[in-house]
Amino acid sequence: MLIDDSELMRRLAGGDQQAFASLLSRHSKLVLNVLYRIVLSRDDAEDLCQEVFERLWRHAPQWRDEAKLTTWLYRVANNLAINFRQRVQQRYVLNEDLLMAECDAASLDAEVSMPLLGMGDDTLLRALASLPANYRAVLAFRFYRDLAVKDIAEIMGISAKAVESQLGRAKAQLKQNLGGGE
Repeated sequence: MLIDDSELMRRLAGGDQQAFASLLSRHSKLVLNVLYRIVLSRDDAEDLCQEVFERLWRHAPQWRDEAKLTTWLYRVANNLAINFRQRVQQRYVLNEDLLMAECDAASLDAEVSMPLLGMGDDTLLRALASLPANYRAVLAFRFYRDLAVKDIAEIMGISAKAVESQLGRAKAQLKQNLGGGE
């Protein structure tokens, strides 16, 4: 019998390490995939994923069962990834060589690689890398995780209208970056 996330969180709040292991096993690949689609670096996504679950461990005693656990995990992952990208952009002058090094799709295994819509890895990854992190986030939540706009809004802490606007802008910019723009 599968124990639901709420019960596992109650057990984790009591210090049950097996409950944490179950939550980690159940959700870590999904969180890792979302993080990768935002930061476009496997190593960085793995580090951030670890931080998400460290926060889950620390937050467990204060957990209130008001939202789905996945919503909380995605919100933490999104915030960490966006903050990480901003710190990276402040530290480095991003040039095409650095972006391509970060976006090395060959370093990904099959579980984390993004479906590339029949395009060359470099072409799509370069186009995605040129998007702001918040645009990559809305695209990842909407098209990779297939989340509803209202759920994305809750995760990202913005209005549904803002999500729709960011989705439209992200798709337009991606289309332009891929050579399909005006």
